[in-house]
Amino acid sequence: MFGSLPPSQWFVGHLALGLLLTCCVNQPDSATTSAVATEASSPTSVFTMKEPEKSAANQAATGDDLWYQAVEEATQAAQLAQTASTATEWNQVAATWGRAAALLKELPEEDPRQAFSQRKAQDYMQNLAIAQQQAKRQGIPRVFPALGSDVLDEQLSLYHSYVATLGAPDILIVGSSRALQGVDPQVLQQALAVQGYPGLRVYNFSVNGATAQVVSFLTRQLFAPDLQPRLIIWAEGSRAFNSGRFDRTFAEILNSPGYAAVQQGAKLSVANPSQNVPLPDDPVPLSPINSHGFLAVNEQFNPAIYYRSFPRVRGQYDDMYRGFRLEGVQTVSFEAVVKFFQSQGIPLVLVNLPLSNDYLDSVRLPYERQFQAFLRRWANTGALTVVDLLETWRWQSHLFADPSHVNRYGAREVARLIAEDPRIPWPEPEPSAANP
Repeated sequence: MFGSLPPSQWFVGHLALGLLLTCCVNQPDSATTSAVATEASSPTSVFTMKEPEKSAANQAATGDDLWYQAVEEATQAAQLAQTASTATEWNQVAATWGRAAALLKELPEEDPRQAFSQRKAQDYMQNLAIAQQQAKRQGIPRVFPALGSDVLDEQLSLYHSYVATLGAPDILIVGSSRALQGVDPQVLQQALAVQGYPGLRVYNFSVNGATAQVVSFLTRQLFAPDLQPRLIIWAEGSRAFNSGRFDRTFAEILNSPGYAAVQQGAKLSVANPSQNVPLPDDPVPLSPINSHGFLAVNEQFNPAIYYRSFPRVRGQYDDMYRGFRLEGVQTVSFEAVVKFFQSQGIPLVLVNLPLSNDYLDSVRLPYERQFQAFLRRWANTGALTVVDLLETWRWQSHLFADPSHVNRYGAREVARLIAEDPRIPWPEPEPSAANP
């Protein structure tokens, strides 16, 4: 019946059919009544009930109140779903179904409606999940002109909302996809609390393909001062500092309307959100990135299974190391970032993320050794703190999602290792710190 309809229309039809079937069990003469109206008017007609005993009047009244309130919320949710078209509207639908389910779950066990109500609450939770899926399909509003990357645009909108809600984070993680799924910010918050730094807030603003040029652009040119943290963790590896390879991500930024806006003086800011910069109407597509900017990946790398689906790329054929050199545009960008944060009084920590033994073959490993020496020279200047985790889990494949990216379990352990490093100058918690 609904198979050929668009998802939102199918959802509304699904709700209407479900409400109709539920409410017409004992009302065969109400077929011409709308499903939504029937749901609101039929709670007592679904059952054959006697009036509650006087001794239980208060308890029965409580059950009646909960039941009727739940029906009202469900009716409202079904009505809202008929016209919902934006993410905000679908989130409102989801929230209303959630309230209806919560009310039903509060019915006392001795209430004769309790068993049916619990099944009905499950239906409402399923409707909530469908509404959330609809909201996700709609995306989220843009806060800045497009910058050539869906993940970057999404992070901008999420981070802007995070700062508008909680203020700039104490600690900001930056980097490429290896950092995006490689450092769990919430685990870092918890681990720092154990180390005597409670209440510090951490956000992971990492973007697929982010190089030193990309990080320089974001932190030095795009972010207004009200978005800057108190400490930066740059979690990365040698590939982001290789000036010999083509920087595709930064090339896409250069050709974007967002970059043109920055060249004209625009910055991303919570204090001054519009800055007279026109924003496109199309929303930003949503990914599984969570509210703290982290992408949790469950897969566990098993070489015996992984290479049945993916090719084994040897180091000599890896474009990430093509023309490998640590002098050039990426190094210039790195130096600019270091100097910028020094001038702002923001400590910089560079974490060299782990790689698996399968990835560290005889070609890649010498390049990685060059990068380690590069980091040691910078650490010796005192301009930044270096945490080198390159070979920490070289033979522990279960902490990786693939040969060069850790999974959520590895991300948790990386966060703990960082928190326990005594060399890092963690910011002192502020008196009114809130850490959701």
